[in-house]
Amino acid sequence: MANSNQKAVLAVVDGFGFSRIRSKQVIDTAWAELSATDRGLFESTADRIGRDPVWAKNLLFPVQVESLESDTPTREALTWIDDLQTCRGLLSDELIEQVDSLVESVADKHHYVPWASGASHLWALRNANLSIPTSAAGIWAGFEDLDPAVQGNSETGHQQIGNTELAPQLPLEITNSINSGEFFENPALNSTITAAKSVRATINFCFLLSGVSGADGRVHSAWNHLEAFLELVFERRQISPAKVQMQAILDGRDSATNSSIVAQNGSGDFIGQLQQLLSKYDAEQSLAWVVGRSTAMDRDYREESARTDFDLLTGNTGESAAGFDEVRSIIAATHDSGKTDQDVPPIAIIRPGGTAPSISEGDAFIDLNFRSDRQRSKIASLAGARNFLESEGESRGRIWDGSWIDHNLDLDICAIAEYHPVFESEYGVRVAFHTEPHAANFLAQWSEIMDSPESGSAAEYTLVAESVKSSHMGYFLRGRREYAVEGSNETRFITPSHGEEDGVKSDTDFYLHPGMRAKEVTADVLRAIEANTSRLICCNIAAPDMVGHLLPSRYEEAKEAYRAAADALAELAEAAQKANWHLVITADHGNIEDDTSAHSVNDVLTTIVQPGNAKARPALAVFQARLFDIAPTLLDLLGASPPSRDQRNPPLADHFVGRPLVAPK
Repeated sequence: MANSNQKAVLAVVDGFGFSRIRSKQVIDTAWAELSATDRGLFESTADRIGRDPVWAKNLLFPVQVESLESDTPTREALTWIDDLQTCRGLLSDELIEQVDSLVESVADKHHYVPWASGASHLWALRNANLSIPTSAAGIWAGFEDLDPAVQGNSETGHQQIGNTELAPQLPLEITNSINSGEFFENPALNSTITAAKSVRATINFCFLLSGVSGADGRVHSAWNHLEAFLELVFERRQISPAKVQMQAILDGRDSATNSSIVAQNGSGDFIGQLQQLLSKYDAEQSLAWVVGRSTAMDRDYREESARTDFDLLTGNTGESAAGFDEVRSIIAATHDSGKTDQDVPPIAIIRPGGTAPSISEGDAFIDLNFRSDRQRSKIASLAGARNFLESEGESRGRIWDGSWIDHNLDLDICAIAEYHPVFESEYGVRVAFHTEPHAANFLAQWSEIMDSPESGSAAEYTLVAESVKSSHMGYFLRGRREYAVEGSNETRFITPSHGEEDGVKSDTDFYLHPGMRAKEVTADVLRAIEANTSRLICCNIAAPDMVGHLLPSRYEEAKEAYRAAADALAELAEAAQKANWHLVITADHGNIEDDTSAHSVNDVLTTIVQPGNAKARPALAVFQARLFDIAPTLLDLLGASPPSRDQRNPPLADHFVGRPLVAPK
């Protein structure tokens, strides 16, 4: 039973990472620009506490903990931070302000958003409280152990935050099945292929072109999954390329903005890589459609995007192209117009007979993208799930016409992952790899952990987000559960994100409102704190990630997004302190710190703000957290602990089991 007097707020800021490499470049430049006199003051101050002149450069870091190397022993880390604070306290306020201003100016030249934003109130909040570097990518996010590591992302980040131990991810399961050979025997995939082959139907499929390595995607798709699927279809099942049609979706968000046709740093030119892969099976003609992900993978239930994607697949829209060369020319022209891969308009590759490609009645459709939230509109449209789409749209303040969804195509649909339970149960969609809910999710265990003798039921918790991130404060945070577990006592506030009436037709338009709904989300949290009916309030602040995906072209807007998040966190900290609540600030992954459109493998920071201005002490041997330490920390702050799990299947190594970050008082 938890202590009912202890309450907490969890603020997850999407894409809020920091880069040790880029920040050191900023510091080196700023140090070189200091006058000899000022450098001497820093060096002499460092000498007073026994630190050498080289160490003095670390005094320029606005957020002191970010000067640490990863996996620093905790005792050494605390001494380091204490020394930084002592030295800065010995220097004049005027000099500190001057240096902070210099660092901000240099960061601006380097396009390092976290410092160029000038969010000094957030720096102060981080420095005054326990702030711990937190791993949010690669094996710590539940992915394959690759080099370079798989970048973090919102789906797995929120799953890890909600789990008390590592939550293994579906891409790893699929890859393991490929390596073992089980993929090629998958019942759902093979049943769909067999049914299409028996009636000479066309097998249509879609795939997001990215994810060759850990550094260029693997957020929604993985290239080795495409390779295995093509081997299954063309080699093992001997399907003619004439009976296969592929929709290639361009990324430019989790990979470089022009990576569909441009290679750089050993990655990219995905159209070229696709052509080479298809030519292996003499199947270049199988490429039927090309379109940017803003159209084909919208997750905020914008009817225009869903309709345009459906019209492309059914032969009713798209610029005509004769083959790969013309596709490249159209994409290049789109880039020249100022648009990136994700906004490339529909392209239809004309069939050998001179007709536009089209899905036909009774065809098969296979979706090879594994992340659920961005596949729902597509699969619902193809399955004729009009009620589902209209309901989801209405919940976000969007009224659908919907009549075009009653198409009666009667498609045999197979999804590589489980996108939503309703597709399988009501529309007969096959699922190749089911996504089982995570057993160690703390919200799923809430009713067991947080029983309330006063009411005879579990204590209330509240989830707050804007609609474009509603799955993050829902399905993902609940550990892959569409709805709250029975008896968990959940309250939820979702503010509609900016829409067409605000000029936002797709995710690439959010720069028009760089702060997004940070103010509304903050207001909802403040109201929930004031109401004082919840033990825990979890909120999502989306702007740094959504606008960060538009870097480098929307750099100024990215700074605004960062400031909006910083302002929200400062307001939440003030309200939490006033109400005697704990506040935990973390992020799902890095993004905005690298001046690229993609997510990063960088660490994020977790900051723990205690009531009464008390600074928490870390309970770590090494000063490095993992996202799956957040849930145990929250429970500890609430005076509770997760149920014991003596029988883990499969058993997890100790370093994959979460632990509270704060030492007992």
